[in-house]
Amino acid sequence: MNPTTRLPSFPQLIEDWWWNQATLKWPDFSKDKLLNAIRREIVEQSDRFNKTRLFDSSSYGSRDLSILSYGNFFFPRTWQAMSFVLSEAYFLRSWKTPRKGPLRILDLGSGSGASGLASLFLLRQWEVENPIMLEAWDYSGKSLAAMKNLHQSCMTLWPETKLFTTRKDLTNELPAPSTHKFDLIILGFSLNEILQEKDSTNRIEWLKQVLPHLKPGGFLTIMDPAGTDSCTNLQKDVANLTQGESRINLHAPYFNGLPCPFMVQKSKYYSHEVRRINPTPTVQKINSPLHLETREVKFGLSILSKAEALDLPIGPNHCRLVSPVRKRKGTISFIGVGSDGKEYRYELQRRDIQKDETKNILFMQRGDILHIQDAIPGKDGRYVRLPSSQAISLLFAPRIEVV
Repeated sequence: MNPTTRLPSFPQLIEDWWWNQATLKWPDFSKDKLLNAIRREIVEQSDRFNKTRLFDSSSYGSRDLSILSYGNFFFPRTWQAMSFVLSEAYFLRSWKTPRKGPLRILDLGSGSGASGLASLFLLRQWEVENPIMLEAWDYSGKSLAAMKNLHQSCMTLWPETKLFTTRKDLTNELPAPSTHKFDLIILGFSLNEILQEKDSTNRIEWLKQVLPHLKPGGFLTIMDPAGTDSCTNLQKDVANLTQGESRINLHAPYFNGLPCPFMVQKSKYYSHEVRRINPTPTVQKINSPLHLETREVKFGLSILSKAEALDLPIGPNHCRLVSPVRKRKGTISFIGVGSDGKEYRYELQRRDIQKDETKNILFMQRGDILHIQDAIPGKDGRYVRLPSSQAISLLFAPRIEVV
């Protein structure tokens, strides 16, 4: 099974830029002293992202060490995660770039620009020729300054693009849309920070303020941390949003505009991606004594648009993989959500498949979208037996190139 979409690796030029910024800031530090300072900050940031979930201007985005540590360690991770999200919008969900004129992107809670700049880079890699205008809104003036500096320093990665930054507290009411609306609005690991401690009603009302900024065919992509609560809340909020009067359609993570089934039924699993990424050499050096997970990125996903959602035949023959692929004695199995919005268990007998076929199936990633042919329904309607490994084909399986 070959990838359906090959994504470029994180640019060496940006990795070098972030490390150079750190060495220029503290020229008297030895390499080991600088690495240790960054490591202490990374542990604090990791705890903030994964445990305390407390984000305030005095502790995040206001200090040079915080921004430069993030840039050298977490920036490539967010960049690669956004690569998966944008590739799904572009290659599977039929997001259309303008036929002529500029392509406009709004990055809400941009920080130092991992998601927004990744979008510029990928669109140029995919030979989108429009001039691109990226607007970035964030509360941290220092983060926005770093983003502007990076954008200007690495223009060879995103020629004919312009960046406009605005320091803005997004927890307050958003401004009314201007005459220039956006083809793409992105929230890269920022929604949960902007709306921390807000209840569902407030979160939905905030999203309603975002939607008028979209062009009729524009896409809103949301990427949030992969915690059970944050992912479940995201899926509930976007489902309620699309069922209201917002005239917006749910494109992802599932199909035919259908919501996540795990909101209303108990399951061992919940909606999130688990994608393999490439840690940069700098990330590996920083991480050497920390032993943090750097070869996978996990995130919740939602894509919305006023355009019609992807229409697939209803049933278990198309599904999104939502579990690990399990190899047990005699069988290979996995859980998927079908194009009818229901959870299915797919099972394949191992006795008739070769080792290389087994390896290919086990290499599938959570979030891949599969086409199942000649599926044999079980008695309970939620069990599906596969006649052979050839019954599985990949409809969407993005992979980052290994360098």
